Amino acid sequence: MFKKDPQPKASANIKSSERRKLLATICDEYSLSQDKIPKDDLNKILPLTTKQASFKSLQGFSGTLYYDENETPTWFKTRDSRMYPSLFTVWKCPYIVPVIMTHPHVIEILEGGADLMLPGTIPPFDKRCARGAVVGVVDSANPTVVKAIGRCNIDMWKYDRVIGTQGVAVEVLHVFKDELYKKNELVDIAVPKELDLSSPVEEEVPAETEVESTEPVEEMSERTPEVSVASSSTIDDIAEAVSTLTVEEVDHFYIRSLQQTIKLETIELPIIASTFMSSYIYKNLPVIDNSYCNVKKTSWKKTSKFLKAMVKEKLLEVKGKDDDLSIVKLMDKSNPFIENFVPHKTIGSLSKPSAGPTPSKKDGESRIIHLYKPTNKSRMFFNKIDKRHDNYFTANELRTFITNYTKSAKLTNPKNPKEILVDDILSGIVASPISTSMARDQLFKKFLATFSPHYQIVMPGQDEFDAEVYKGEPPKINIITEMRIGRKVVTRVLNFENFGIKPHILSDELKVKCSGSSTVGPCVQNPKLTEVTVQGPHAKIIIELLKEKGVPISSIEFEDKQKKKKKKTT
Repeated sequence: MFKKDPQPKASANIKSSERRKLLATICDEYSLSQDKIPKDDLNKILPLTTKQASFKSLQGFSGTLYYDENETPTWFKTRDSRMYPSLFTVWKCPYIVPVIMTHPHVIEILEGGADLMLPGTIPPFDKRCARGAVVGVVDSANPTVVKAIGRCNIDMWKYDRVIGTQGVAVEVLHVFKDELYKKNELVDIAVPKELDLSSPVEEEVPAETEVESTEPVEEMSERTPEVSVASSSTIDDIAEAVSTLTVEEVDHFYIRSLQQTIKLETIELPIIASTFMSSYIYKNLPVIDNSYCNVKKTSWKKTSKFLKAMVKEKLLEVKGKDDDLSIVKLMDKSNPFIENFVPHKTIGSLSKPSAGPTPSKKDGESRIIHLYKPTNKSRMFFNKIDKRHDNYFTANELRTFITNYTKSAKLTNPKNPKEILVDDILSGIVASPISTSMARDQLFKKFLATFSPHYQIVMPGQDEFDAEVYKGEPPKINIITEMRIGRKVVTRVLNFENFGIKPHILSDELKVKCSGSSTVGPCVQNPKLTEVTVQGPHAKIIIELLKEKGVPISSIEFEDKQKKKKKKTT
């Protein structure tokens, strides 16, 4: 639906009475108990400050968009349709819609505007996934993070197997990185790594149940010091040998993971709960089945309950409410409970990538990774070395492929070991006659020239597997100081969006730092690019700000057009 810009009109706040009616409609359509859901969670479903704007897209769709106070899309509907949540709303309230799982590469196809086909889904399916129901689409790599919103075309819950089937499973209405997603221009919202799909109503459990859930923690706090001084190999053997674990055993492993994190890791505090769990707790678990790398397998069920239980054990201190927690303090390493702890073999130690040498990078600075995609010229070469032809490779990986291939095919020139004899496969790639002798570096240079260049910009703290791959050469952020009509000096910044910088956020920051007015608009030379213009010659301030945002200095180009060229004297 939002493959093209919906072109909404200016938004306006809705009245409180209208918001209450809208919230009641949403709760009714999505079978949410408004009386039982906490007020804070209701405000996440529909913010207190809600704006609306009508839209009519070039594709012929018309309806209404709803925003929060930051102009972030929250809900949308077409004429005579029900309300549909945006991805930003589902990330805050993941329990709103049932989810249908698919394969990671299918998400990329959905981003191109396709619907989700039945053979591309992964059973089993939620009973709520019936014909006409609004559902979220997740992938198997991130099974709790919705990447698309759509409408069920068939009763999905009836299918136990999808192999050999056909038909559209979900009509996709809104997908990650579409034009509705891009309407979030004023604030940075990171894609979450893990979400809790349980309803907040389920948190209101009887007091006796709450006591039961904390018993394993009390019991563990008494026996964990004994385990800590035991041999670490004992824990490793138990973890690897037992395929099915009880809830108490899983609790025990999570506490051991926290102990190991405190003892061995250096953590910059405060740190948000989701990052703490994904970066440390899950990676420091003993070597157990990956299915247990989810806090739902514990007695606490939720990250917030796990952390609050650890607060009672005085292992850490947290700040915040409900699920918006941050760890502000950890138990001192000199405490006997930590000092006497014997580390164990972790899941993280087994999942380290066996890639080539990691590019050197400065802390807090974005990394630019050059990638190369094979063309049809090299298809036979990749078939010969049994590698996928549709992957992206680094230059080091391609150099290794060439080295291994020439060794196995015995193509080293016996008269000159520094040269390679071109065979029929290499001949078709480097455009040289068969049996021609060529220097290794020259051969590799010609070989690399046949690939399609791509690149990734990996932001600070981002995993390169999550970074988007762009075609072409890495961009340079252009900073141009020039004099306009009326002898007014301005500084323009453009080509910065691939570095994760939002135009309106940059404009607001420059307005403060440069103490002058700033504007956002299309670039005159290239309307496809957005540029931010600030009054005055402020190149140095802008360069420092970009460096603070992690942009490498090598990716910044400055041009001063206000300096007059000196005339040549005869």
